[in-house]
Amino acid sequence: MTNDDRFRLDRIPATEDDWRDAVDGVLKGRPFEKVLVNQTAGGLDIQPLYAPASTEPILPVDPHRVAYGWDIRQRHEATSPSVCQAAVLDDLEHGVTSIELGTPATAWGLDELRDALEGVLLDIAPVVLAPHTDLGSARALVDLLDERGDALTSRCWLGLDPIGAYARSHSVGAVDQVAEFAASIADTHPNVVACTIDTTRYVDAGADEVQEIAWMLATGVAMLRSLEAAGLPVERAAATIGFRVAADADQFLTIARLRAARSLWGSVLAACGVDTHPSRFHAVTSPAMFSRRDAAVNMLRSTSAAFGAGVGGADSVTVLPFDGSDSTLARRNARNIHHLLIEESGVNRLVDPAAGSGFVESLTDRLCEAAWSTFQQVEADGGMVVALESGAVETAIDAAWSARLERLATRKEPVTGVSEFPDDAPGAVIPEPVDGFPVRRPAAPFETLRDAADGARETGGSPAVHLAALGSLADHTARSTWITNFLAVGGLDAIGGDADGAASAADAVAAFEQAGASVAVLCSSDPVYAELAVPAATELKAAGADFVALAGHPGERRDELAAAGVDAFFHVGVDVLAALTDLHERLGVR
Repeated sequence: MTNDDRFRLDRIPATEDDWRDAVDGVLKGRPFEKVLVNQTAGGLDIQPLYAPASTEPILPVDPHRVAYGWDIRQRHEATSPSVCQAAVLDDLEHGVTSIELGTPATAWGLDELRDALEGVLLDIAPVVLAPHTDLGSARALVDLLDERGDALTSRCWLGLDPIGAYARSHSVGAVDQVAEFAASIADTHPNVVACTIDTTRYVDAGADEVQEIAWMLATGVAMLRSLEAAGLPVERAAATIGFRVAADADQFLTIARLRAARSLWGSVLAACGVDTHPSRFHAVTSPAMFSRRDAAVNMLRSTSAAFGAGVGGADSVTVLPFDGSDSTLARRNARNIHHLLIEESGVNRLVDPAAGSGFVESLTDRLCEAAWSTFQQVEADGGMVVALESGAVETAIDAAWSARLERLATRKEPVTGVSEFPDDAPGAVIPEPVDGFPVRRPAAPFETLRDAADGARETGGSPAVHLAALGSLADHTARSTWITNFLAVGGLDAIGGDADGAASAADAVAAFEQAGASVAVLCSSDPVYAELAVPAATELKAAGADFVALAGHPGERRDELAAAGVDAFFHVGVDVLAALTDLHERLGVR
């Protein structure tokens, strides 16, 4: 170690203005905002530099969470009570601390629940029904608690979500009946969460982070009103509500979303005169972030999402199976992600570890402002039920998804293993909902192209493109490699590009004719393009090439190259989906 003052950061008299001057020198006239400032899906700017923030932690202090971690909540969708029981007990024996029962368990009666939960200590390991509207199933779980003598101690969630039901079935449930039922058990089952506010289906359909939080607040306020009308004091009504929110691979945005959601719900309760803020947040990894191709990457996505949920202060976290199955391997992998973060990394040992981060604090604050404004607009327009039934929510989601699809198409938002670094590793079967809002996966448009190309091969087709490499291997390898991966995103094979290229236009034509392709892409360096691109394109068209593209940005030579026969230019920032779809059509891939 040196004591030289040049290496001491506290001796560097640099300011943000100094940094900005240095950055402008590197940018050489390119706009700072365009090159270095990014945006979230909700339109919030992400700057390249933030100063430390002095904000105090906004998440509550939970000694049990600090000592033992968040509630590890595993989801089960077994087809029968006996199968469900075996899987549930296996999970509980290996570190899971609560269970979420999905379809068909959300419609089971007392007998089925009794069999499925035989051996489960409901006062220690809460059972949660996934969001639904079946009062009979909720009553069955309450009856089971009474039967077991766990009515006063159990922290089970009944999962009743009548407003969010619209996203699952395009129909709002019986809000008043749910509120009356919740009020009827509030005193006898004081720790049971009767009502769930589920926003995950909005996010899976394409909603951005601002919309998710705003609609969460609007739904929560609507349920508070109904519960109060059913006879519950506001503070007691708040205690019977739990929130089920999405966590995705954008870990910093997930952290900010959870911090903002908890902070804003606290503001709602404070406005209602509630001094304490009894709120429960259950984060679920979003299936929309999963890819069918190269499904192993889903494990990385899930880990980032769970990390964001844990740091963001989620009380419970569910990691969905990476391959869409309910297999022993998939459930073990989901459990182990929690254990890695809690037992090995100690993510839970700090209260609000993101507090003080200039980036996260700024993102949290701006998210609070934007979501609160959207929430107020929903309230002014009549509330969440009106927003759903009028189609306003679906219209807003469609607009958000369309904007995101543009970023996906240009790979400004890449999907690893799919739109970038495509891989043919074994895939997964990602369940698709039958009713309600769709699950829009960013990977899906690219997977559709890959599936079509694979289908063409199975029927004897050969969806391939000739790489018309020019110059030496050193001259063209950078762009040949780039375009090979570009084509692989759409499942198209690249012919050539792995040796020295053509030294003349005539050589380029000879290689093209030998390949037997109908589409060619010129690949080389800018100096070689200056000499050979125009004659090579002209000769390739004359030799019968149906379509000639050039790898790289044409710059000022666009018109000259187009006049010579170049039909398209493939480079960073191009609409990859449109370009590959066009190539599929030209190659006869359907």
